Amino acid sequence: MSKIIAVWGNSGSGKSIFCCILAKALTRSKQKAIIINADSDLPMLPVWLPREIIETRSSVGQVLSSLDIDTALVASHVSVLKSYPFIGLMGYATGENPLSYPELKFEKIRELIYAAAKLVDYVILDCCSSMTNLFTPASIESADQIIRILTPDLRGVHYMKANQPLLQDARFRLGSHMTFAGMARPFHAIDEMDHLIGGFAGLLPYGKEIDRCATSGDLFKAIDYCNPRYMESLGKIMEVVCDEQAE
Repeated sequence: MSKIIAVWGNSGSGKSIFCCILAKALTRSKQKAIIINADSDLPMLPVWLPREIIETRSSVGQVLSSLDIDTALVASHVSVLKSYPFIGLMGYATGENPLSYPELKFEKIRELIYAAAKLVDYVILDCCSSMTNLFTPASIESADQIIRILTPDLRGVHYMKANQPLLQDARFRLGSHMTFAGMARPFHAIDEMDHLIGGFAGLLPYGKEIDRCATSGDLFKAIDYCNPRYMESLGKIMEVVCDEQAE
């Protein structure tokens, strides 16, 4: 049975590159995963695939603006990594913006997610930082496992305080989110931030090589440069995700 994983958090927390790292880890045994990002302010297809020409007709916006969303439609709009064909990608294309398509509809997003889940073993939802983009609350509601990544600083603390009231409804299961410190650096006051945020399940530390992968367009190579603390946190997530999938 497919597993749906939502990853959300504040901007600059490293959540998008974490989604790429998680996808590589989950597909090591040749299982299949799709990463979906529906942030029209920052089209992700050219970020994931900077060396490829992605046509607009491959955009997730084409799917979300369709009258009927089914597995055939979703499959036809998945861009597959040529170097690693077990990972598919869905996002907005180069030059697209919030005015390129009609406003997102909550139920259409859920239809997309559930259709994608019929195609692969794992669906990873790379959520927007803004809750006003309906992709984020729809993803959190639809997910089997929810991962929250916050920078261990005042930005992360106040992002959480600002958005928690928007997720109080029981369907968002706020108390079950796994929280990690993203882009953690030695100078961060981890213990103090841990207390203010309510406890980190682990650290996803900043690394120069990970940063280099992000800036050079090699996001899917970043897993090779994760330090032991990062891999320890990744292992915790893998254990939860894989155990629940087995059930």
